[in-house]
Amino acid sequence: MKTVVCFGASLTAGTVSFDYLELLRVRPTLADFHFINHGVNGDLAWNGLQRLDQVIAERPDFVTILIGTNDVNAILSDRNRVRYLSFNHLPVDPTLPWYEENLRLIVIRLKQETTARLALLSLAVIGEDLDHEANRQVERYNEVVRRVAQDEKIAYLPLHERMVAYLLEHEADRAQLPPRLEYRDGLTNVGNAVALHATGLSWDEVSHRNGLLLTTDCLHLNGVGAGMIASLIEAWLNERHDL
Repeated sequence: MKTVVCFGASLTAGTVSFDYLELLRVRPTLADFHFINHGVNGDLAWNGLQRLDQVIAERPDFVTILIGTNDVNAILSDRNRVRYLSFNHLPVDPTLPWYEENLRLIVIRLKQETTARLALLSLAVIGEDLDHEANRQVERYNEVVRRVAQDEKIAYLPLHERMVAYLLEHEADRAQLPPRLEYRDGLTNVGNAVALHATGLSWDEVSHRNGLLLTTDCLHLNGVGAGMIASLIEAWLNERHDL
């Protein structure tokens, strides 16, 4: 049995987003893999770096890394910046160079202190308006993800690219949905989605009610979005069954 640590923030934690680890655990091709969830809601890359000892202690054979959406969200408004500085106890204002520094340190430590194969996933869309400033910033942060993966010679799993292709291909499907929820800073959209889910609606039903194709609240994922993560990880792990 090979140990896979899925490392990240709320998209990985799966408490306010569709849990992609549930999908991985039941896929027949992954029966020989044991999945461990190391996702923490709200984490920036710096927060993830602080808890890396817990990942290393798992003695993983594989580690997937999906972290940075909160780094992007933190720079989208002054309100967000102040909230993340306080709640996440950040030592400095979040910036793109600081994200790259922390992401690179995560990868370097895992390379030095484990024997695990590593994969970086590109960051998910923020909201489903691809022309929105939030998604222009996501593109900038994903340039960092690609660069770190290339520099450190580890796998790069194109989540963002797959999501963008899906949104473009299925844009006409929005005609069958309610008006699309748009990105807002703060946690208003998230709170509304969680409240709907608490009434018994599935994440997919919350997503539909909000007129969204891949997300529930512009930040977290429905079953289709989570399925993209699971499929990318599944394909990567299956390339390495001989290890």
